[in-house]
Amino acid sequence: MPYSQKLRELFPEITLQAEDLLLLETFQIKYLPDRVAVKEFAALLHAHPLIHRFLLLKYPPAGIFLNKLLEEHAPNTGEDLINEYCQEALWEIADLIIYNKHPELYDQKTRIHWEIGEITSITSLDGKTVADVGAGSGRIAFLVAPFARTVFAVEPINSFRSFMKEKAANQQTRNLFVMDGTLDSIPLPEDSLDVLITSNAIGWNLNEELKEIERVVKPGGTALHLISADVEQENPFHEILTSAPWNYRFDRYMTEQRMKIKYHKKLP
Repeated sequence: MPYSQKLRELFPEITLQAEDLLLLETFQIKYLPDRVAVKEFAALLHAHPLIHRFLLLKYPPAGIFLNKLLEEHAPNTGEDLINEYCQEALWEIADLIIYNKHPELYDQKTRIHWEIGEITSITSLDGKTVADVGAGSGRIAFLVAPFARTVFAVEPINSFRSFMKEKAANQQTRNLFVMDGTLDSIPLPEDSLDVLITSNAIGWNLNEELKEIERVVKPGGTALHLISADVEQENPFHEILTSAPWNYRFDRYMTEQRMKIKYHKKLP
């Protein structure tokens, strides 16, 4: 099933429009070349020049890719065809839009679910300083907070950070601290973490991310990457993670029609 169709079925109550792209953050625009449906996104840019200008101003290096799209794909004719292409372009990257526009819906409907025992079977959290990096809506951060001493939820998307702060205040989760940052630029000192966890967040800039993890996790601390995916999907980073110099161990198993993989290592 095409990814756009999966997102349509998961979020049937959502209506998308081209102006929703104005919500994208700089780092999201950076990865559009790897995400967009090329022909359809070109049609959207031709039909909505304001979106083209916004993307260029927000992240100028995207200009090479965006201008190439416009050069290689002529404007479409026919309102119905243009609308069809625009909707397909938006739904192919609808998760990026929903992160910004509807963080509460993402939190309710995401199919990524982990139990605390799946984490504590790898490492104890008692009295530990833990970071959930690429935290999203904070599912892992809030899951581990009752067991850890301190939890840092590191997330680059502002709407997710606001969502987590409000949730922490409502639940009186006083040991959870929300921070702006990415996995390849974690705003914490060297050797400051006992445990670092990611959940379907690793791989945007893999080698730099792995270096940064080794910087912030203490010797003897644990790095744990949780991956949940459809059965037919393979993790493209498996060989890198499990080979030198990173040498992660892994556990792979099925549950609830989902493949789960835990990559973990104790730092020397």
